[in-house]
Amino acid sequence: MSGEERRGSQKSIARFRRRLADLKRNGCNILLVGTDALDAACERLLGESSAGPRYRLFVTTDARPPTAYARLKSVQSGPYGDEAAVVNWQADVRGGSAADDASHETGTLGDESLGDGSGVRDSSDESFARVPVEGDELRDLGSTVEETIERFDADSGGLSPAELRLCFDSIVPLVADHEDRDVRRFLLGLTETVERFDGMAHYHLPAEYDSETVRSVEALFDAVVEVRYGGDGIEQRWHLSEPDMTTHWLSL
Repeated sequence: MSGEERRGSQKSIARFRRRLADLKRNGCNILLVGTDALDAACERLLGESSAGPRYRLFVTTDARPPTAYARLKSVQSGPYGDEAAVVNWQADVRGGSAADDASHETGTLGDESLGDGSGVRDSSDESFARVPVEGDELRDLGSTVEETIERFDADSGGLSPAELRLCFDSIVPLVADHEDRDVRRFLLGLTETVERFDGMAHYHLPAEYDSETVRSVEALFDAVVEVRYGGDGIEQRWHLSEPDMTTHWLSL
């Protein structure tokens, strides 16, 4: 029986819910696809801070750092001292002026710096770290992201499950500008790092689910989530690899 055929049964619903709980507890990497409404899904996946601190890391590769800053401002903060950082590979490596402009953007999360001060912060008390990438290779980006997560882990005294939330916006430049094997190697390394720290990461890919681009990387992720505007608002549909299951369109 296929995932599509199982998706409406009570048994499959229970399995789906258990799988989501496992992903949140053990770490996961989610590919977020669709041509609209991705920002709403992104905000949801970044998590609220009402139940505990969040350590949010934004990775941008398409020269749109203001998008990351706007998302930081939109995330609901709670009574805990959240930490956040932005790794802007495109701006830091390929456009010095864009990087300079980005350094003046501020967020709404706490005023503590990353552990060793290697992140660049605005003078405002409500700034977040902007972490430079020293190099233009994928491995340089991967190393920078991993080191930033390790600093989060050190600052927190050990990250708890789902405390780390990573947003990668977007992987289109990776797919467009690099060989398939290099993209796969990079994504495999990054997804393993996220799971090692029991984090939750999502990766933006503004394309249709049945596109060749999505098919080329789908197997690297724990789940693919389609997002769209439906008749009753924003909807999501989950495609899980283990178990093989696709949900109905659900309200976001």
